[in-house]
Amino acid sequence: MEEEKKIKITESQRNSISSVLLILNEVIDEIEDLCTTGDKKSILYEVVNNLNDREKSRVFEATGRIKESIQDIAKTLNIKKKRYEIKNLISSRIASLWEIVYEIESKRLKGYGEVSKTLKGYLDPEVTKITQLLEGIEEILYRKK
Repeated sequence: MEEEKKIKITESQRNSISSVLLILNEVIDEIEDLCTTGDKKSILYEVVNNLNDREKSRVFEATGRIKESIQDIAKTLNIKKKRYEIKNLISSRIASLWEIVYEIESKRLKGYGEVSKTLKGYLDPEVTKITQLLEGIEEILYRKK
C-alpha cells in the first residue's frame, strides 16, 4: 500500500485553494448543464444549443478529467465540501439583482445624459415595482409558516 503524501499547507492557503476549486467546480457543472440543455427562449435572450453529439461527448470527457483533478486536490489537501441551501442561493441572487436594478433608476442614469421627465415617469415606477416583487420573493423564502 502506497503511503499518502503529507503536504504542508497553511489554513489561509487551504481556504484560497478551496475558493478557486469551488468556483471551478461550479463553472464546470454549469458547462455540463449547458451541454445538455435544449434551446431556451426568454424575453430578452435566447440560448441555442448548437453542440453536436461528438462535441458534447468531448466536452464531458474534458470536464470529467477536470472534476477528477478537483477531487484529487480536495482529498489530498483535506478540502471540505460546501453545502448550499436553495433559499440562501436565491436570496443572494436577489441581493445582487437589487443593486443591478437600482442602476436604471433615473437619478443614476443622469451619468449617461439628461433624463427626460417621460423616461423618469415611466421607468422609476417600473424599477420600484420590480424591487418590490424581489422583496416579495424574499418574504416567501423566509416567512414563518
